[in-house]
Amino acid sequence: MLECAGMTPSFTSGALAAQLGAELVGNPDLTISRLEVIERAGPDTLTFIRDRLNAKHWLASKAPCALITRRVELPEFDRTQRALLRVDDADLTLNTVIDLFAPPASRPAPGRHPTADVDPTATIGAGVYIGPACVVGPGAKIGDGTVLKAQVYIGENASLGRMCVMHPGVRVLDRCVAGDGCIFHAGVVIGADGFGYRPSPDGRGVVKIPHIGNVDIGPGVEIGANTCIDRAKFGSTLIGAGTKIDNLCQVGHGCRIGRACLIAAGLGMAGSCVIGDGVMMGGQVGIADGVTIGPGATIGAQSGVIGNVPPGEAWLGTPAMLANYTLRDWANARRVGAGKPSINAGREARQAKRERPA
Repeated sequence: MLECAGMTPSFTSGALAAQLGAELVGNPDLTISRLEVIERAGPDTLTFIRDRLNAKHWLASKAPCALITRRVELPEFDRTQRALLRVDDADLTLNTVIDLFAPPASRPAPGRHPTADVDPTATIGAGVYIGPACVVGPGAKIGDGTVLKAQVYIGENASLGRMCVMHPGVRVLDRCVAGDGCIFHAGVVIGADGFGYRPSPDGRGVVKIPHIGNVDIGPGVEIGANTCIDRAKFGSTLIGAGTKIDNLCQVGHGCRIGRACLIAAGLGMAGSCVIGDGVMMGGQVGIADGVTIGPGATIGAQSGVIGNVPPGEAWLGTPAMLANYTLRDWANARRVGAGKPSINAGREARQAKRERPA
């Protein structure tokens, strides 16, 4: 049964197992009031076990209770003092647990702070909150229930859908669009000019290319802090519904990102790239201009993508190629560096023998 001490929820191990539909192994009466990784766990802590190594660490930790993925073999432990909650996927179930332990979300009451500057031609929906020092420009539209927390700038004729949350310092510049339920974290800039220059006719400098397009972001998109998405030269830079972009990413002008993509921190994407639905990209990936990455592809962290990636493939390395090839090359480099023959040495010798003239 759930109890509350102030704002902190507390469960017994048995009650938590029932909430999660987990199989309980051990004591059902342990008190669990917080979540923590194994290394910092205390006596009232729930942690999680995804593999055999974590199981060993748990036995040496102070955590009395842990989620454990079913495929991991159960360790021997004192079932009167500890408990394990067996689930299909400990990492995935942890998301549900986090929701149970999360403090209640505070949502400001609808209204407009006295320091906010809202143009009289802007359209403001029902239940909108506009916080301190926010600016809403001429012709802008703010959908029902949207929250502008503080120092948010919404440009001329820009549009936000219903139930969006704009954290402090967000800038949605002129004519840019965001759909329902978007979340933009602090410092996000939507619709800055693309990085476009050409040599000047006299050869003594550069000429700035005008960018008259916009950014069009689908519903349910979440964008991390200090990420920038540039407006198109003409037409729209597009972000598909449900895509999640991490902190400190740069999306260039005219890119088209599909639905339900996951893009980790530090990505740099040059202009006019096309990213298919369901693509996953690790941290610090760099993508050259005009590259197409097919639906369902995976790009490993710190990869440099300079050519098109077929659908569903996993690519890695700089320059990026099929992950299996990159891993093979890395293994060869280590072997050669240690004075050992290549892992392909035998095959290469047989091939050379076959090709040797008679």
